[in-house]
Amino acid sequence: MMAPVNGAGQWRLGVMGAISDDAYAGADANTSVLPLIYFDGRRLFFHATEGGVHLYRSGAFTLDALLSLGGQEMDPDDLGRRELAAAGVDRDRLDDRDRSYYAGLAGAWKTPFGVLGARAQTDISGNAEGERYHGYYAYPWQTGDLRITPSLGVTYLSGRVTDYYFGVDTNESLDGGYAYYPDAALIPGVGLDLAYSLNRDWAVYAGLEYQHYPDDIADSPLIEDDHAVSFQSGISYSF
Repeated sequence: MMAPVNGAGQWRLGVMGAISDDAYAGADANTSVLPLIYFDGRRLFFHATEGGVHLYRSGAFTLDALLSLGGQEMDPDDLGRRELAAAGVDRDRLDDRDRSYYAGLAGAWKTPFGVLGARAQTDISGNAEGERYHGYYAYPWQTGDLRITPSLGVTYLSGRVTDYYFGVDTNESLDGGYAYYPDAALIPGVGLDLAYSLNRDWAVYAGLEYQHYPDDIADSPLIEDDHAVSFQSGISYSF
């Protein structure tokens, strides 16, 4: 979503807002406003919440070393005490689940039929202490000053990652004897990104993503639904 529109410059600065609902029990949707910083140089790049080094670039293929900020987090105070208690969880004993930082490799292959991409990353923050892998297909479509990009993808979370964000230890349960430890999970998803050039320098963006939780996540006592939804929008100035 943060790529330049119609060949705009290397630097873009602006602001972006996000609304996400990860289906944590009794929690409202999480909202945030962040600075939007986009830079894509010959070797280094920074795109909003991730950055890295271009290891290889050709006309069709790109391989990057990538550092990303994970989007998942949970503050027990945001969750519903009644909903958790009904599932056997004591909110007062529940630990925070902080965002993780993931490092790894990302590759993308541009074809006449769209873009195929994959990422392999591991947590380096000491929070989730596991791995995530992501594969996707996207089809950018340009019509005038508007670019529309539908996408399909699947994310694999290792057991350590699912346990950190969706598991419950015995010391977090009401009776001290209940625990939930999910296995590794495959999460399919669909997305739609829009980018529109207002003029040579200004552009606006919007993006919507839906992910379907498998049973290992949906059955967690911390989760009240089988899907997660997120929406982002922003405006930027290029120079």
